[in-house]
Amino acid sequence: MTMPSLNCLSEGETLDKLARRECAIGFDLRFCRSVAISPDDRATETCDPTEAEFATLYALTDLGEAIAIHDVNLSSAGADEVAAVARALFVAIVNARRDPPDAAQRHEAQQVALTSADRIV
Repeated sequence: MTMPSLNCLSEGETLDKLARRECAIGFDLRFCRSVAISPDDRATETCDPTEAEFATLYALTDLGEAIAIHDVNLSSAGADEVAAVARALFVAIVNARRDPPDAAQRHEAQQVALTSADRIV
């Protein structure tokens, strides 16, 4: 299976860059469903897998943050997608640990991310 487009990351972002810059240490899969708040507004909530409509794969950072990587519908194709992305994220995390950024590199990467052209202000 080819690597699916990572639908929660900004265009051009790769798992390798993300894992290294954010010092990813693991990942989490959360099952979610859409719920109505009002007739015109919906929200997403985490739920049991049996009640879920979709799942989201997150990268977990050393600072305790969860960064959304990819959303998938719950189907056999969605299971294949999440497996492929989880496998690629695991490899990116292992590779990033071999050469972790120092504090200055991490600060510079965070500043660039804050001022990038595709960031919504």
